[in-house]
Amino acid sequence: MNHSRNRAASPQGARGPRRRLAATVAITAAALAFSALPGSAGAAPLSHAPDGARTTGALPQIKAAPRPGSGTVHLSPGQRRRLLGQAADAAAGTARALRLGPQEKLVPKDVIQDADGTVHTRYERTYSGLPVIGGDLIVHERHGGARTVTYASEKKLTLPTTAAKVPAATAKKAALSKAMAKGTRKAATHTAPRKVVWMLGDQPRLAWETVVTGVQQDGSPSERHVVTDAASEAVLENAEHVESAQGNSLYSGQVTIGSTRQDDGTYALIDPQRGGHRTLDSSVTSNGVLFTNDVDVWGDGTAANPRTAAVDAAYGARTTWDFYLDRFGRNGIADDGRGSTSRVHYEQQPGVPLANANWQDGCFCMSYGDGADGHHPVTSLDIAAHEMTHGVTSSTAALGEYGESPALNEAISDMMAAAVEFYADNPNDVPDYTMAELDDLHGDGKPIRYMDLPSKAGISSVGYAPLDYWTPQAKSDEPHMAAGVGDHFFYLLAEGSGQKTINGVAYDSPTYDGLPVAGIGLTDAADVVYRALTVYMTSTTDYAGARTATLQAAADLYGSGSAAYEAVANAWAAVNVGTGYVHHIAVEPPPTEPVAVGQPVRRQITASSSRPGALSYSAKSLPRGLSIDHATGLITGTPDKAGDYSSAIVITDATGDTRNLSFTWTALESGGHFFVNPTTYVIPRWGTAESPLVVRGKPGSAPSDLKVTVDLDHGFSNAMVIDLIGPDGTVIHVKPWGPWVLTPELHETYTVDASAITTVGTWKLRVTDGTPGFYNLDPGHLQRWSLDFSGTGPAVTTDSPAR
Repeated sequence: MNHSRNRAASPQGARGPRRRLAATVAITAAALAFSALPGSAGAAPLSHAPDGARTTGALPQIKAAPRPGSGTVHLSPGQRRRLLGQAADAAAGTARALRLGPQEKLVPKDVIQDADGTVHTRYERTYSGLPVIGGDLIVHERHGGARTVTYASEKKLTLPTTAAKVPAATAKKAALSKAMAKGTRKAATHTAPRKVVWMLGDQPRLAWETVVTGVQQDGSPSERHVVTDAASEAVLENAEHVESAQGNSLYSGQVTIGSTRQDDGTYALIDPQRGGHRTLDSSVTSNGVLFTNDVDVWGDGTAANPRTAAVDAAYGARTTWDFYLDRFGRNGIADDGRGSTSRVHYEQQPGVPLANANWQDGCFCMSYGDGADGHHPVTSLDIAAHEMTHGVTSSTAALGEYGESPALNEAISDMMAAAVEFYADNPNDVPDYTMAELDDLHGDGKPIRYMDLPSKAGISSVGYAPLDYWTPQAKSDEPHMAAGVGDHFFYLLAEGSGQKTINGVAYDSPTYDGLPVAGIGLTDAADVVYRALTVYMTSTTDYAGARTATLQAAADLYGSGSAAYEAVANAWAAVNVGTGYVHHIAVEPPPTEPVAVGQPVRRQITASSSRPGALSYSAKSLPRGLSIDHATGLITGTPDKAGDYSSAIVITDATGDTRNLSFTWTALESGGHFFVNPTTYVIPRWGTAESPLVVRGKPGSAPSDLKVTVDLDHGFSNAMVIDLIGPDGTVIHVKPWGPWVLTPELHETYTVDASAITTVGTWKLRVTDGTPGFYNLDPGHLQRWSLDFSGTGPAVTTDSPAR
């Protein structure tokens, strides 16, 4: 694990004590009554005591060790600030009492108070304004008693000069070379070398300290502090500040995690390299207690050891942080360098383990349960990455809680969880396109989600099966189930369709349109999704919006004419979202519902190319009376003969590539007593749709029992109000609002008295959406309608309208 030595930075960034024996001295209470000291006088000279501490004059020695039972007490932020402020006010007097030189100053760094009232104040030291490495000290002040001091170095601090002979650039070059020689890969410096005073050798020296970052041989981050003599260029220290020890996880084997050594010598699961991420034990309290240990080795690889789950959670947080930083330059979940918190062994209520895991914005934390049986911590790497990605989404697009946005939110967390697994490439948790395959959330030994074919997971505990392809159900489905649409898209984008074996796992991913999809690789797929999420998605983005966002992201990254751009569109088309490219041409499904003899037709072929230049259109075997505009793809005309036509549309791009669309197009008989308009019209939400119907024949009045047959779909079809408008503008009410029953479709024949209206002319059917405002349903569709002028008697309501 990553372990930060107990080093304290001065205002200039100076580092604290190295591993050297410290000296403890005792001084009188009067000596630290700073306000009573004259400007140039202080306590009696310090001398060595028999036990190695230094004491003043004839005063008895007081050991620095605290009395039994005087453990540290919690200081509120206000109490801590107050004690540090008092120490800062007294710092000059403290320096004089300690007989420091006139160029030396003390800067309070930290303060701790014991239960018996003892206050321990940690100071950093400067010399002529330069940080002093190895010059820190701690003043221990007992309540009502003597004070003692612990020094990092006993040497007297003097320098002949603070002017460096060796230039900073030379020191930097030497530092990079020395760091690489010690095994640091990708060595780099992001800050200039800083001038310091080195007090850890045989004598104080003026030096340069250069921080070299990179990667250690085991993959851990590297932060080497290379100190070179400012007079001779000799290397005084080449120390790795990120040490690696081991954590024994349940799912990922022996791993590296972040920890920090505390003042009492114990270790805590605080990752200093990743924003101070903390791992807490929530089996003690729901808020959690920081995991600590006497040694810097954590867990034993079994669920029985409570620290094992902590290792998995800390490893997941570390790996996910590194993934986002390395791949996207993102500095933590919120991109502000702030670490989150992991809480393991979380319970729904006392004694009832949480069977899942979650992310919470309020606490900026992940909570991991121990599974339904309390023996399977839900802490595998993909779960951790999934939960942390919820935090990333919250900090960026903030996908909302309505419509398809929650499903998209879950899907993006699954996408990035897969990407993190492949980034980690841990042999104990082989990267794959399944979720929670190691956690056994359902107790059946199976993953909870399969990205190549989500429906393989079967019926969930909430009674739904994951969606393989988009349907209108995605808007109202349980988000984890509707996430299958996004999961499937991502797998297809990364790996493509069909049968294949990846890391020993067999996949077989089909497509909605039956067309093959070529993947672009997981790295590029993750790049597209991350850019779309952080740059183009909003709180209301649905799957159609996600398609638009990812296409724009692909255009940004690879160009709108690239294979990657087309692959994004094809992967979405493969899950029934939008259109895909064939021969570089994408086309909306042609409007092939029947036409009717004598009824004007206006149908638009909508297509695009990933290549520059205009498209041209041609057609074969359209219903007689129709033609296509070669420049716009608009089909117009009036069919004059009924029948089934084997039609074809040919679209050609500027380079000569073509795409052919073949389909059967039916022209219905419409005339005599029966007239039909089979063209689909959208019924806008809370709006109105009007469909025309041209009636030809002998002049005269319509019958008193005119039959009006209507076919429409809407989530609340009974809320549709239907009117018939005669050629002269007369309005006849066909269907009122109601009844109050949610029905998805309406197929009815109504009888109205139209005897006052002339038959010949253009009739219109008007459908008004009367859905109450508190319903947020999708637009409906007037699929077709017809008029029967035969006048055969009273209306007969049927489910199958006359054709």
